[in-house]
Amino acid sequence: MSADALELVFTGSAVLGTALLLLSSIGGGMRVRLRIPVRLPHVRIPFLRATRTDDATGLPVLLGFLAMFGIGGLFGAVAFGLGPMGRMAVAFAFGAFGAGVAFAIFAALRHAEGREPTSLRDLVGRRARVVVSIGERGHGTVVLTYDGAVQTLPATATAPIARGSEVVIQDVRGMAVTVRSLPPP
Repeated sequence: MSADALELVFTGSAVLGTALLLLSSIGGGMRVRLRIPVRLPHVRIPFLRATRTDDATGLPVLLGFLAMFGIGGLFGAVAFGLGPMGRMAVAFAFGAFGAGVAFAIFAALRHAEGREPTSLRDLVGRRARVVVSIGERGHGTVVLTYDGAVQTLPATATAPIARGSEVVIQDVRGMAVTVRSLPPP
């Protein structure tokens, strides 16, 4: 490959990888799927746990490699004055470094994520306190602390329950809970 063609490949890689990496970080909610009719083999790496949810991590790693591959190739030509094989070696080294940095950043972000949000079904059997009395029609409000957060929920009951009473959650219907009064201690 000629020096001009190689420089064009490196420049295109740097510009395209950087632009797509910036766009992927800005448009976190956008999803673009590319269907390739070729079946790719599934590679298992023992120390790396990858799930379907890690698809968002794969793209920045690939784009980090692409961007740094181009930058490394250009750097190898300008700073070191290397020939085509030297430029390729520097490009691959920079690309591997860029992919590693992107992987480390996204692994740290994945580690910092919280657990899945609490499902209302998980609240069945928990104790709560009535903050708005449940009257004759059976509608009121209860409050409880679960997963470190205070949850205030609309509540229904078959009998009136006074404000401040302890209740147990029996069922969930939509966004409301059905409760029953606990006997006083």
